[in-house]
Amino acid sequence: MDYKIINTGLDIGTKFLTHQTAYFLGLLMANEQTNINDKIYWQAPIRHNPKYYNYVDLETHYNYLKEISIFLNNKDTHMVDFYRRKDIPIQKYNAGKNGIITLFRENRVNYSNRDLINDIFEPLISSANVIQHAFLIGVFDGRSSFDKTANFIVLDYDNDELKDLIDLLLINLNIKPNINSKKSARARKVSSNPRKKQIRIKHLEFLEKIGYISPTRFNNSTRTLPNDFEKISVPSILPGLKLIKEK
Repeated sequence: MDYKIINTGLDIGTKFLTHQTAYFLGLLMANEQTNINDKIYWQAPIRHNPKYYNYVDLETHYNYLKEISIFLNNKDTHMVDFYRRKDIPIQKYNAGKNGIITLFRENRVNYSNRDLINDIFEPLISSANVIQHAFLIGVFDGRSSFDKTANFIVLDYDNDELKDLIDLLLINLNIKPNINSKKSARARKVSSNPRKKQIRIKHLEFLEKIGYISPTRFNNSTRTLPNDFEKISVPSILPGLKLIKEK
């Protein structure tokens, strides 16, 4: 396969946009950074609320991430508990949340999420569909949720550049998302913070065309799988990738 070359403000570990690179770039769309010894590191997070994971599944996911990170020569994939024990500051793991973080060092001063999206945009959309697929797996693998009342896989987003990129990639893979960005749809009680804007995909379509590496998210979203579907593994794209298909 003819891999595109990328040049970003992060130490990704390779100049090529491979399946593995695309997956971690998808995770990095979370736009979370931390300062360690006066150096900025970007977090590629896998994050779960306390009631929605178990340690066996988390360990399985961790092993898949380590296998993927080998291709990037990255040794900074660890359980969140590892960072806590070493008093390393991490973002957005309060209220009992747990998971896995891979760190990537920032090499360009004042580098932003918008800069990263601009740097990867053209190489990504001109890459093979399987590379675009791997990026989307990363985007949703770390922090999406299953809305079982409406049967959507849901991802919160903050900036429109990310929404536009994801929307374009989904169109390329023949997936029709529901973009929930209207202020009226985001209203909550006066005492609550406003909801974030969301990208929503029908969960059966998501599981057929994108899927999860995360055992926790895959299991949570397939508990009520219709009888005419079966679960499959597709390690040829990424280790641990699981989808569904019609029988």
